[in-house]
Amino acid sequence: MKPNRIVAALAASLALFATSAQAEQIYWTNWTSKTFGAPGSALGTIALPGGTVNVSYSGELFNAGDQGNWNQNPGTYTSAFVDNAPSPANVSIQLRGGNAIINTLTFSAPLVNPVMAIQSLGSGDGAIYNFGNTPFTLLSQGSGHWGGCNTCLSVVGNTLVGHEGNGTIRFNGTFNSISWTVPDGENYHMFTIGAPVPEPETWALLMAGLGLMGAVARRRKLMQA
Repeated sequence: MKPNRIVAALAASLALFATSAQAEQIYWTNWTSKTFGAPGSALGTIALPGGTVNVSYSGELFNAGDQGNWNQNPGTYTSAFVDNAPSPANVSIQLRGGNAIINTLTFSAPLVNPVMAIQSLGSGDGAIYNFGNTPFTLLSQGSGHWGGCNTCLSVVGNTLVGHEGNGTIRFNGTFNSISWTVPDGENYHMFTIGAPVPEPETWALLMAGLGLMGAVARRRKLMQA
């Protein structure tokens, strides 16, 4: 089997594991360094039990701090899949939108099923997160610090639409980076990113796939020698 076919099969299998309905602890990013601007940047870490993943953000950065008030109505950010809301200590990244800037999160190691928590997306006429070709699942929503409701977030294709929306979304699969745009402007809204610890079956599948790819590469070298 060709390496690219192995990767495709591995990704499909990981997506299958991603649908397991079990609440998991999410390890949220601890944002430690911020440079405000449009574009701006931020650095943080996700302290997974198996090791720390560095997170870098590039894009619009209006502000950063505890304006997310994640501890207010924490049930808005939990579900049958997410066991815990972000902590105020984790801080949030604040955006205003209304521009063509591509906002990008990059991870030093692949994250399986990363979860994004969002607060106060879209006041007035609303605002959107356009994730381009990256699909996601809306896991939960509800009221937040500035209001909101149980239907204030909706999904249209790969776009999240908010009218004072608060909640969490999950990207099913394995990701090295995530990008999106926010074409509609408003006072501000905020987000943070986290990930669960991959299930043992997922790690086993990943390791098996990598081992198979290594075997194919070694065989090719022997055939070319």
